[in-house]
Amino acid sequence: MQAAHQILSNPVARGLNLLGDRWTILILREIFLGQHRFEAFRSRTGASRGTLSKRLETLVQQGVLYRNPYQTAPLRYEYRLTGKGLALYPWALLVWQWETEWSGIKSSDLPVTLRHKVGRGHSLNPLAVCRHCGVKLRYDDVERVVKTSPESRAVKKLTGFGGSRRSRNTGQPQLLGHVVDIIGDRWTLLLMAMAFVGLRRYDDFHQQLGAATNILADRLKLLVKADIFARCAYQNNPPRYEYHLTTKGKALYPLTMALRQWVLEWLPKVKHPLTLMHKPCGHELATDVICQTCNAVPKAGEVEIG
Repeated sequence: MQAAHQILSNPVARGLNLLGDRWTILILREIFLGQHRFEAFRSRTGASRGTLSKRLETLVQQGVLYRNPYQTAPLRYEYRLTGKGLALYPWALLVWQWETEWSGIKSSDLPVTLRHKVGRGHSLNPLAVCRHCGVKLRYDDVERVVKTSPESRAVKKLTGFGGSRRSRNTGQPQLLGHVVDIIGDRWTLLLMAMAFVGLRRYDDFHQQLGAATNILADRLKLLVKADIFARCAYQNNPPRYEYHLTTKGKALYPLTMALRQWVLEWLPKVKHPLTLMHKPCGHELATDVICQTCNAVPKAGEVEIG
């Protein structure tokens, strides 16, 4: 439970500052599917010009994308992934996999299969594993260990986390629409991050997030409706509830850990007192995403839609 007090510098929270937004995730979706130009992003995501411009500018400033001129008169740019952006591909594969397995939505836009163009080629099913022992990553196999220090005890609750309004679905059927509704919002995924380190009760969530009560109630309601949390009574008079991760919620753990790994490897290092230990091998957790067929780490240029 004490681990929940270290949310502020948590690598997942830091990743969310950059990527925890519906439009950012949809932009990355389009780039990984081969789109690079502003008008293509706008027509395929439904984002307004102002929103799209702001998200693209942030991704360029953060070194995830770079502008590449493709026309000189007038000057026009397309957006390409940097090495830092390409390193998000394993995370993107897990997002696709979770949507395929858990959304319950059959979309003509959603790739049914991915093909790994290595050797003679084969179907690609991404799998998150421990880098040290190669065992499939599961929520119940990871132990949270807190290293206390005067510095860690002084961590403040998480506030000012990029706005309080959730960007809701436009009503159009969208590729990755279900998973984006859940992870494309800082508050929602932060609630899951806190559940992953042991928090279950409304008051604990509220104390750590510092979110307005209506925002917190809205996000908890969404997570229960989406079957990510199960709402369980622990007191009758007055009625009080805990929020427990469901099997579907625990299935989001690997992609959350893939995001955490990207932050650890690509964003400036910040000391954080919460250490994750992989119980099957006893090593500090490091996450890789591999192809289940050949055990190689898939790269963007090696994968095609089947």
